[in-house]
Amino acid sequence: MATDIVFLSDDLMFAPRVSGQAQAAGWRLREAGSTSVALDLVKAESPRLLIVDLETSGLNISELISQLDSTNRPSLLAFGPHVHLARLESARQAGCDHVVSRGRFSSELASLLTECLGEDDSGNSSPQNDSSPFGF
Repeated sequence: MATDIVFLSDDLMFAPRVSGQAQAAGWRLREAGSTSVALDLVKAESPRLLIVDLETSGLNISELISQLDSTNRPSLLAFGPHVHLARLESARQAGCDHVVSRGRFSSELASLLTECLGEDDSGNSSPQNDSSPFGF
């Protein structure tokens, strides 16, 4: 089975929620607790989406993106606390396709996955309209 999503986060309490919602929508997700594991999974699995928790220990978003294969790069969805505007903006400037607050990520996860991946396995889609660059 091909992996649709690689989820980079070292938040052990949050990862199961993300994994559960992705699986419920019909997508296959692999979790990575570090940048190096995420890069290995992206290279091995060629997912369509890489979700990055900007609070992951030791994360340098610019460095992570520079290490991705530019010819087969997955879409990038980054999220972080809304109070860390500089971190959110640096993710956007580094080349993330979607950057949202952690609150929006939590409350609209299913919609964000659909927006980033297109249709789920059942053919459903629901495009979102961002009014704020970070979704809050």
